[in-house]
Amino acid sequence: MPGRRARPRNRPPRRRPSAASGWRAAAALALLVAVVGLVVVLALRSPRRQERVAEAGARELVLELARRAGCGPERVEFDQWEGGAGGVTATVRAPAGFDLQQFVLAVEAAAHNRGERVEALPLAEGGGYGLARLEGSLAGEPVRIVVVGERPRRRAATGSGAPSPRLAVILDDAGNSLDVVHAVAALPPEVAVAVLPNAPHSAAVARALGGGPREVLLHMPMEPGPGASPGPGPGALTVGLGREEVQARLEAALEVVPAARGVNNHMGSRATADRQLMGWLMEALRRRGLYFIDSRTTPDSVALAAARQARVPAAERDVFLDVVVEPEAIRRALRRVVSDARAAGTAVAIGHVHPITIETLAVELPRIVAEGVRLVPPSRLVATPR
Repeated sequence: MPGRRARPRNRPPRRRPSAASGWRAAAALALLVAVVGLVVVLALRSPRRQERVAEAGARELVLELARRAGCGPERVEFDQWEGGAGGVTATVRAPAGFDLQQFVLAVEAAAHNRGERVEALPLAEGGGYGLARLEGSLAGEPVRIVVVGERPRRRAATGSGAPSPRLAVILDDAGNSLDVVHAVAALPPEVAVAVLPNAPHSAAVARALGGGPREVLLHMPMEPGPGASPGPGPGALTVGLGREEVQARLEAALEVVPAARGVNNHMGSRATADRQLMGWLMEALRRRGLYFIDSRTTPDSVALAAARQARVPAAERDVFLDVVVEPEAIRRALRRVVSDARAAGTAVAIGHVHPITIETLAVELPRIVAEGVRLVPPSRLVATPR
């Protein structure tokens, strides 16, 4: 009819909001409010945390930066420098998964932000003998920070009537000079020497040391982590080798060091973390009747587990003696390993055939023995899995 508006066709009917849709809207709003609140809280906390870090002393600062990189306070130990110098040494015992690069950069940045300087220095052995070493000034104090792939202090041995604590000491990297043969003669015969198979005087050193009571190990070169310089040298065990090549390289190394009673790794931060490579190495060691000492150049090492699975007598290093090649640092490391031996009954220390290390041990080991610690060759501490 004229004057009447046409009714729209196919127009959807109006719906009243349901209870479910209202609940969803309320939940979305609540979630939005929570997210905004969280962002505000984090924004407020971050400056406060940065203020706490900026105001912290050297010890507190190292603990906080280590925590951020994945290392708890139970793995960080502090010592005052000897001689009244007023400095502090922090030893960070990195756990598996520790973000080393983040930690080093954070320490350097923290010092820089305070107008100070902490810099990374070379390690005694690139590729794992210690993970990092930093020295400088932090929070107004001279500091030295050493990062090593070590566990925290060992738990006390259980039971009563335990025998006197036993300590094995191994000196790595023999073979670069014939002088080591005369130098180690000043040490007790229980101190073992690990000979590289690819150094200029390896064969001569191995012959000279292998004819006496001192235990000799093959210091087997293994693949380090990225960036190690110099590398492990020719004949090293590297990730990706086949079973036959692993055995061939081990046999070639043992021809240079035929008197070896056991094997420990030279470098090997990457190699000892590879299950297949370690499994094939342990198979070869079992056939030769050799024991294995895991130098633990990385907290991610699976070497000891592979040795146990293959029923190879094995142990692992507890303390590095000379990440810092200075008498004070070596004495401090000796105190730690003696403490470990007293707590757990046994301990293994590894150092280098460095003149300062040998001179310090020549003075300190007789004193340690006089205090009731038994010095033994490594073969006395390796355990054969049942």
